[in-house]
Amino acid sequence: MKRGFGKPILIMLLSLAGFYLAIQLFQNPGGLFKSLLLIVGAATVLYLVIRYFIQGRIGGGKTDARYSKAVKQSKKKYPAAKPKTNVTPLIGKDRTGVKSAAQKRRSSSHLTVIEGKKGKKKNRAFF
Repeated sequence: MKRGFGKPILIMLLSLAGFYLAIQLFQNPGGLFKSLLLIVGAATVLYLVIRYFIQGRIGGGKTDARYSKAVKQSKKKYPAAKPKTNVTPLIGKDRTGVKSAAQKRRSSSHLTVIEGKKGKKKNRAFF
């Protein structure tokens, strides 16, 4: 079957629909507007039913739900480090309130370093 076969049929159907709308506009404008409102209302209800009920069950929000579940698990497993404030007043000359360098450099425990092959020489025969 040829690709262009449906195009003339579509043009003919649209022209007949336009002709019918023009006749109805002059003969019965109230009935025309009533039927148009009915068609628009039915299309809106059908669209809402498809969007909220059918599309939601097929998988409309599953990816977001999975992502938010993974974020919650990650936050539970690796809680964010909260900044510690010095609530105890400084007593004497021993407490200066300065953190040591080791505490400043401490990173999150869930990050790992993957060692590379920096020391290994490359085989020049493959270049």
